[in-house]
Amino acid sequence: MSDSKTPPVSVLLPVYNGQAYVREAIESVLAQDYGDFEFIIVDNASTDLTPAIIGEYSVDRRIKGFRNDQTLPRLDNFVRAFNLANDKSRWLKFIGDDDRLMPNCLSEMVRAGQQAGAVGLVSSHYYDGERLVKGIISPGQEWVEGPLFLRRLLLEPEARATVFSPASLLVAHRAYREMGGFRTDLLHADSELFYRILNRYNLAFVHKTLTITGFHSGSGQAGSARSGHTFAEAYLIRYRNLKLYDRVRLSWQEKERIKYNLATDSMGFMLSRLAAGDCRAVFSHLKKIPASAYYHLPLSLAYFLGLGVGKLVRGEPIRLLEKESRGHKGA
Repeated sequence: MSDSKTPPVSVLLPVYNGQAYVREAIESVLAQDYGDFEFIIVDNASTDLTPAIIGEYSVDRRIKGFRNDQTLPRLDNFVRAFNLANDKSRWLKFIGDDDRLMPNCLSEMVRAGQQAGAVGLVSSHYYDGERLVKGIISPGQEWVEGPLFLRRLLLEPEARATVFSPASLLVAHRAYREMGGFRTDLLHADSELFYRILNRYNLAFVHKTLTITGFHSGSGQAGSARSGHTFAEAYLIRYRNLKLYDRVRLSWQEKERIKYNLATDSMGFMLSRLAAGDCRAVFSHLKKIPASAYYHLPLSLAYFLGLGVGKLVRGEPIRLLEKESRGHKGA
């Protein structure tokens, strides 16, 4: 056990108008079987009952509550929560007002992070809403070299569920600081940061279910998928940022595969918008696709047409964007 004045974990809860969920989020943190942490709650000038609910827990010595004078942009509030963390804490655990931690979350994640060298992220099994997600780390494997896993994130869409959102991960404080933290100009700044961390640091993994992330129809990731931000920012994270991932080696064929996967995601989004009669969203998204990826769009369209024909032959309903809208908080 370390000195209580310098807890090894800082749990960070940035919240705005979270009265529907925040009480359960707070209680899930306070119920941890790992006692050595500080709990920083930053209320982003909420106008509902959030401040009163937070105030009910002010007697707990682990909680440090703060309230902004005015509402900040969402990512600015995340950054403020980080800036309020003890600069000597070793780990950061972000949680949203609609997320939940299992009672053994901190103890299991800290244990895993300390067993391997140079760990930047710790992940685990988690619930995405009601769906259990186990990721692609092999059973029994407790850590993987960061650049090797980053390579899989770039090339294998199914790998991205393993590194999901701030609520499903434990982040090394040193890695967060060294990488410059969240970019406040991106909706998916979490994914963008995690990719850069894995270029330098290893990933530890716990083969237990430790978190519940709060996907619901009004959540940020649902709105981001519907608007197309998820797919537009993926080009930055998985294509334009390739030059930043200097420890990952990719052949030109693999780079083309990345562009094809991105184009296919974009095509699925645009077809769903067309089906909804939202042509404006389609034209807006087309402008965000890099010119170097445009020639993959016809093949992506053929892929979806083939899927559609197959479903029609089998008499199955056609649902576009179902997987993406349930997919992940990050891009």
